[in-house]
Amino acid sequence: MFKDAGVRRTTVTVLTYGLLALAFVLGVVWFLWPDNSRWEPAVNSLTLVAGLTGIFVERLTSEAERRSEILRAVRDELDENQRLLNDERFTTENGRRRQIYPRLIVSAVDSALVSGILARQREAGLADQLHRWRDTVHEFNRRLDLTELRTFAETISDEELENFQRALRGPDSYLTATRERLTALITSLPG
Repeated sequence: MFKDAGVRRTTVTVLTYGLLALAFVLGVVWFLWPDNSRWEPAVNSLTLVAGLTGIFVERLTSEAERRSEILRAVRDELDENQRLLNDERFTTENGRRRQIYPRLIVSAVDSALVSGILARQREAGLADQLHRWRDTVHEFNRRLDLTELRTFAETISDEELENFQRALRGPDSYLTATRERLTALITSLPG
């Protein structure tokens, strides 16, 4: 019937308050002329319908607020990940220096996916992007773990260390692909 949730919520809210106002007016009329009992069913029915539509409005509103909070948390987390990817350990040439790299986070993305708030058909694309982002973050963090393990736990030459650094920052690196995926996700996030 209504494609936009805001229009639907506004329509149901106006209908609810309209029914309550009409029930109030009929209740006043019934109070002023108590001998006429024909107003009682109308007042009771209108009040009941208004109460039921009020429940519907409350559910719509709470769902919209919950969705907004979850998407705000996801946006904050993505902004933090963007800040982490711009950390100097990822952006400056460190040559022969071993590094401990910051890890990307996905707790808000996990919460958004688990909550089911994005389960609607119209948000299937966003949910799919968040699934891919979560997989990307896990793979990225795993690669950092392996790189650190290799560079710290084993004796490697300075040349091998420079190769690790170059592979991390190169134009075809997983870091570059992760940054691109993050930028695409941030631009496609609603609100």
